Amino acid sequence: MMSILFAMAKKDLKLLFRDKVTLFFTFGFPLLFSAFFGAIFSSGDGGSGLSVAVTDLDLSPESTRFVQHMEQGDELKVELTQEQQAREWVRTGKKVAFIIIPAGFGKAYGSLFSGDAPELIVGVDPSRKAEAGMLEGVMMKLGINRFKDALSDPDTLSRQLDRSIQGLDNGDMPEQWRSLLKNFLPKMNDLVKQEDGAGEPGGNSGSGSGSRIEEALMPLKIIKQDVTVRSDLPANAYAITLPQGMYWAIMGVIMGFGVALVQEKSKGTMSRLVTAPISRVQILGGKALGCLLALLIVLGLFFILARFVFDVPVERPDKVLLAVLCVSAAFVGIMMFLAALGKTERGMASLGWGVMMVLAMFGGAMIPLVAMPAWMISISNFSPVKWAIVIFEGATWRQFSYAEMLLPCGIMLVLGVVLFLSGARLIKLEQ
Repeated sequence: MMSILFAMAKKDLKLLFRDKVTLFFTFGFPLLFSAFFGAIFSSGDGGSGLSVAVTDLDLSPESTRFVQHMEQGDELKVELTQEQQAREWVRTGKKVAFIIIPAGFGKAYGSLFSGDAPELIVGVDPSRKAEAGMLEGVMMKLGINRFKDALSDPDTLSRQLDRSIQGLDNGDMPEQWRSLLKNFLPKMNDLVKQEDGAGEPGGNSGSGSGSRIEEALMPLKIIKQDVTVRSDLPANAYAITLPQGMYWAIMGVIMGFGVALVQEKSKGTMSRLVTAPISRVQILGGKALGCLLALLIVLGLFFILARFVFDVPVERPDKVLLAVLCVSAAFVGIMMFLAALGKTERGMASLGWGVMMVLAMFGGAMIPLVAMPAWMISISNFSPVKWAIVIFEGATWRQFSYAEMLLPCGIMLVLGVVLFLSGARLIKLEQ
């Protein structure tokens, strides 16, 4: 009996992989799908900052340092250019905004306790209103750095105070405030210089005034401690996209075998096989075995590529093998049931693709499970695609225990057996 099963399975495998188009959509297309979207999601440039054009007209040490702060942050993608080019890029939609640092910025930036606040000229694409609010917040955060720079460096703070004292006679400041600051700022400057001397070799203190003044004026002092947590997301984006791609490979296999089975029914091949000295169990078992072997080959190749090409963690081959077997068994049953319902090749193709696309839509093959809203996750529980992806993820980066794999594997095995027996019964009644 086993020799007959393997002979029929070998015949179906040859027919499947002889068709170059079927072979591409069974293996090539799902692999391209996984690699393409994995590359998008793992790219460090995707959505990782507002693209802005910056022009520095001041060219002072303060303005240069301000630009460096913008470049070092994750919120902005900065490109330095001339003013006219910066404005043109925003006008044509190539940049979200332009930021022009006008002349005199450095002087205002360095006058911490007197004078006007440093100014920036910002122009935002009117179609990017959401980004405009974010950009304003980023600029305000960067502006606070001048206080941090001054308070953390005694030399900088002393220069700020000297400049502020010299500027007290300018401007429209009320006389009461001017008198108060003339009395306060020189004393603060003397204190800074005394503390600076105390922090030097030979002084009375072992700590510099920078840290003392900064800590004294800091609203909160936060002590950070590392905490190890279990992440709900993989470090590698391919760990998400490859299980999705595996489903498209599964769909290519079962559609190929399903259409072939309907074709044999419609052309009378099945009737001739029934009259031969072969039982119906052997005929359907050979079809199921061929489909199962094809799935094992394709999914096995995917996991090999996942491990050695895309660096997806595959630390437990035994769990990967369990995942492949359970998922393959389930979709063999689905193939048999769909083939039993299809009366013609065209009908089987329409029915199969329609059903499988709906299952893919709500099962995580189009939208990753980790990105689904709550209502969609509830619906996904009725899709075998969701449980297949859960099993694949559990065997790799989620590192499921055998107890945790019991539920999804059990669901897939029960579903596969029920649908296979139902499909075999329908085909038998049809004969």
